[in-house]
Amino acid sequence: MLNSITGSALPENPKLKDINKYKKQLNWGELPPFYHLVASSVSEFESQHSMGFDNALNKICKPTNWNINLLDGYMDEYNQIHVRKKPRLAIHQVFTDRGFELHCFPFAKNKQIDQYVKNHRLMEFQLWDPGTMKVLGRMNQLHKFIEYYFKSGDDADRALIFYSMKAVDNIIEYMREHVDVVKFDGVSIEQYFRSLEKKMDDSDLDNLLLGE
Repeated sequence: MLNSITGSALPENPKLKDINKYKKQLNWGELPPFYHLVASSVSEFESQHSMGFDNALNKICKPTNWNINLLDGYMDEYNQIHVRKKPRLAIHQVFTDRGFELHCFPFAKNKQIDQYVKNHRLMEFQLWDPGTMKVLGRMNQLHKFIEYYFKSGDDADRALIFYSMKAVDNIIEYMREHVDVVKFDGVSIEQYFRSLEKKMDDSDLDNLLLGE
């Protein structure tokens, strides 16, 4: 997919390091500050599950924070937790003034919860703290980077944007393996990208017709 978009300078399914290398080739061996900021944020976003510190993803997927009574679960003699049901989660894609974000909401019965809750019998998590668990991940200034691409970006910038879409897909796949993602909605990176692309095409067409 990316190969057809960005040309032969990149492999068919480039890794982030491949895109960074290509960007350096286009910029005399350097990564422009704005590109570096976004690329670093994408790298941090996609590597959350392998990080050692207690981020939102790890807190959500950690069985020791689950209400095993509500999930038909138990702890065995080796202190391993087993559940018949996984805790439910709604994930919402949103662009804020900070960039692209994934917001998470747990359930109490059939209601999404967006407040601090601890040890409540209807909650499938023992502790839900929106301050540390609501934002599953963020790609800083991605919306402005996409806008920049349509004004004066290059093939490496486009490749980074499309790579960020795959990074979201991978995180959602990881979440589906560990919890019950019952809702996934909002404005995706691709939708935002295509909307700006359409605006650009419409504007260029208007200018062409006016020129005629």
